[in-house]
Parts: sequence; structure tokens; C-alpha cells
Amino acid sequence: MVQLSNENLYEIITRSLNRVNDLVVGHGERVAYALMRLMEQDGRFSEEEIGQIVWTVLFHDIGSFRKTDTWNLLQLENDTSDLHTIYGFLFLKTFFPFSQYAPIIEYHHATDEEIARTDLDEKIKWVVKCLRLVNETDLFFVSHGRRNMDAVRAFFQKESQGLFPEGEPLEIAEFSVMRDIDTIHSLLLERVRKQPLGTGEKEALLRTLVCSIDFRSHYTALHCSMMVRASDMLADGFGLEQKVKDQIHIGAMLHDLGKIAIPLEILECPGKLDGRSWEIMKSHVMITEDILKGYVSDEILQIAIRHHETLDGSGYPRGLRAEDLTLPQRIVAVGDIVSALSEERSYKQAFPLHEVMNIINQMCSAGKICPKVVKMLEDNCDAIYQAVLEEGLNTAEAFEHIYAEYYALVQPDVE
Repeated sequence: MVQLSNENLYEIITRSLNRVNDLVVGHGERVAYALMRLMEQDGRFSEEEIGQIVWTVLFHDIGSFRKTDTWNLLQLENDTSDLHTIYGFLFLKTFFPFSQYAPIIEYHHATDEEIARTDLDEKIKWVVKCLRLVNETDLFFVSHGRRNMDAVRAFFQKESQGLFPEGEPLEIAEFSVMRDIDTIHSLLLERVRKQPLGTGEKEALLRTLVCSIDFRSHYTALHCSMMVRASDMLADGFGLEQKVKDQIHIGAMLHDLGKIAIPLEILECPGKLDGRSWEIMKSHVMITEDILKGYVSDEILQIAIRHHETLDGSGYPRGLRAEDLTLPQRIVAVGDIVSALSEERSYKQAFPLHEVMNIINQMCSAGKICPKVVKMLEDNCDAIYQAVLEEGLNTAEAFEHIYAEYYALVQPDVE
């Protein structure tokens, strides 16, 4: 079960989303903050509703992850095809714990006429219009108004005509805070700190983040879910106490967060990576560490960032040796290999069980991975392999379902 405070969960999610591209740092939080203030002043929304919508809006551009790595914020937000809003809606509908608010993402670039034709609740229609407004205002802020907050306010006033019949809802001081992402971050933390979140909701929020990274590529879509399942089952086999099993589960789930910053052409490279590309690929571990450090326990952090270390010191990023690696870290390292061998990649087909075990035994004989963990895998290989394949199948079905719905909705404007 995910045992993270609301604040640390929020930090992990926002720090990950900010690694997509330098141009989008703070965008999601600025938009979420402005919408939060509008809902607070409107008076129709409960604390629970505001909190859940804030989480939703943080992910409002998640649909852009599927097609590019270095997307330009201005270009994305001026994309009249709105394809990223459709994909984002379908993705959140599938994985997000507050999926009832996924339509906010679907329509946040729609016109008033298009929003009026939906069957959304009137309150949600108002939220959609407000999200469109604050999103466009932040776009204006990024492109024109960083040094001229009066211009930002004037833009907001012009674009919000008719939306706030009681008068202007935001003071100039609240526009000025857009310059200070640290203040916005703190104010949003105050909001999420007091929001009740169950462990299932926390895990779903993390899974939304992790799958948004995995689903960038067909070849990485299944990896994390399969790796977590293998690691969980190996941990069960050793009879570890629940606290340690939870650490393994969370560490495995978060182990590839840094891949959010790795270019898609590297993730999908069909052959061996050249020297520079390989160094970029390896950097995902240090990016993961940068995202997680201080927001998970050291045990979870080390499990997450040591999955490419080996017993003989030939692994990365730090070249650690057997004496440096704990049993939970060794378990996740083997779980990662099981997953990688059992799934299709850009450079290979999925391997059958006998081939998976041959490769793992060769790595064990070469002193790369832990003999105790390999023995546990051997003793339970049929059950673990079948469970890993089943987990991959379930994730693949979700992946294919999202894309089937997506292409059905965008036809004939398929990219």
C-alpha cells in the first residue's frame, strides 16, 4: 500500500511533470492555483470538490505526453485540433482516481457553444470555462506578460466577460503571484495537505503519473506494471515483513520516473544506442533520484534508483557492489530484468519463459545479480511468469482501449 503523505505525493507528481520541458515548469500549478481561487470565491464547491479538481487540473496537459518530448507550450495550447485534450480525457477516465472530472480536461479548449451542447452539470460547465480562461491567461503571461502584470490582468478581464456576473473575482495581487511559483506551490500544498486521500486514491494518482510516462511509447507501456508484479511476488516468496514489502512495491512503481525526461527517439531506438544516447538513457536514474529525494524514505529511494546496479560493480549509475546492495534492492533489480525480458521492446520480441530463465541464470553466473533472488525466481518461475504476463495483458488492454477510443473520436483527423 502507498504510505506517502499528501504533501510528498504532491511534490513527486509536480516535480515529475516539471521535468517534461523547461517551458512548462510551473504551468500546471499556476493554472491549478488560479482555478482553485475562482472556485473558492464562487461558493458552490465543497472543499472535497475543490481538492479533487485541483489534482485533475495539475494533469490537464497529460495528453501531450503521447506524441512528443519537447513540446512547445505556446504551440500546444494554440493547437486547434485539441487532440491532446481528447487523449488526456481518455487517459484520466481510465486511471485517475477522480475520473468524474476527466471531462474538464476534454473540453478545456472548447468554445462556449460546444460546452453548452454537452450534458455536463452546470457547475462543471462553469469550471471548464474557467479552466480555459486561466489556461489562456497563463499562456499570455508566459509569452507576453511576465514583466507587465497589468497587461495580464487586462487580458483576463477581456477574456472573462460574462463569466463572472458579480464582477472581477481576482485582485491584481493574485495576478502578481503568478510570478512567484514558490508561493503558488505553498498555497496549493496547504490545499492538498488537508484533503482526505485514501491509500487507494494515492496509489491511483501515482499510477496515473507512472502510466503517463510508460504510455508515451508502445514499447514501454507495459513495463512498470509487469516489473511491480514480479517484484511483489519475489518479496512475498521471501516472507518479508509488510513494511519492507510496501517499500519494495513503491520503489518498484517509481523506479523509472526519470524517463519522463528521456527523448522518445531514444526510448524507441530499434538498435543499440550510441555513446551519447546511452548516457542520456542512463541519466533517467539520476533524474528519478532528483525527483524523489526528500519525498520518500531513504529505503524506498535506494530501491528505486539501484535497479541497474550489479553485484560485481559494473552497473550504473554509481557502480555499487554486492556489499552495498540490500535484499529489497536486489529483488527489484531482478524484477526489472524479468519484466524487460518478458515484454516486447523496440529492439526485440518478448522472450518465452525458458529463454528468460536462461538469460537470468547467465547473468547470475557472471556475478551480476543475486543468487538467492534467482533461486527464488527459479522455484516459482511458472507462477511469476504467468502473473507478469497477465499483468502485462491487463495493461495492454487498457493501452489499446484508450487508443481505440482516441482514434474513433479523432477520425478522420488521425495524425
